[in-house]
Amino acid sequence: MKKRVYIWIAASLAVITIFSACKKKDSTPEQFFTFEFATGTGYISGDVTMAIGQPFKVGIISTSSTDNTLTHLYITRTFQSKTDSVFDTTLNLTALNYDFDWVSRSEPGVETWNFMITESTGNSLQKNFSITTETTTGPINTYDQRILGAQQNPAGPAFASMSGTVYSLADAKANDASVDWLYYFGSTSFATITSPDDNDAIKVFTDGGTVEDPGPNALVTWSVRNATRFLTIITDTINWDAIQDDTELIALSEGAFETSLKTLEAGFYLAFITEAGKRGLIRINQISQEEDGTIDISVKVQQ
Repeated sequence: MKKRVYIWIAASLAVITIFSACKKKDSTPEQFFTFEFATGTGYISGDVTMAIGQPFKVGIISTSSTDNTLTHLYITRTFQSKTDSVFDTTLNLTALNYDFDWVSRSEPGVETWNFMITESTGNSLQKNFSITTETTTGPINTYDQRILGAQQNPAGPAFASMSGTVYSLADAKANDASVDWLYYFGSTSFATITSPDDNDAIKVFTDGGTVEDPGPNALVTWSVRNATRFLTIITDTINWDAIQDDTELIALSEGAFETSLKTLEAGFYLAFITEAGKRGLIRINQISQEEDGTIDISVKVQQ
């Protein structure tokens, strides 16, 4: 009887040993693909502290080390126990190398960003970092009574917010990298401020030609058409003269996403974020209607 017990124990130990050996050989996601953050100037790849409303860049680098493919990328941001989906897409790639441009929160606190890539075997890899945002104030520029002309007015339609310069269409093309918006008056859109990359603006600023056969300074011929984004501010509590730093500009411009704002009227306030990440506020002082009219604006913008 004892001999049989010893044989049973020995057999059990052999099974446990074999099972343990198999577990040690289990595959890990790293055997199938890699996932790293890009590093270098301008990239965020780990925990960091920055000002509220500050632009930042994240680079994702992932490569399949087998014949399988990367199938899913999912990105979330969590702030004060609330998680929002930032990016959620299916993939069919063997390699991914992509940069994302974002802006830190417009309020102080700690926000956790989580990144997950899944591969066709079902394995996934995750990385995360935290961004601590701090309230800081920065200097601003203020430009008063800048007059922009509509598309048939001799006054220039284009505006550069970093210098406060109003450009004619010809000068705007020569300085296209500086132009943040243009003004026109449409038959249905009426008074309109538009980003240079807006599709309707291309149809308006043809410099005497058409989209298919444009004039020499037409918007479609510009080398750079900056992607400024706008937001109409629905409030009557803005104290324009009291804005002496960028605190309120950052808060008001959060969520700006429109490429143009139409049917504008005197007294409106428009928030904006330039392609360079500068935030600001436009006050509409006066509008002279029609395609040969003008718009009088004041601007406050981060330096």
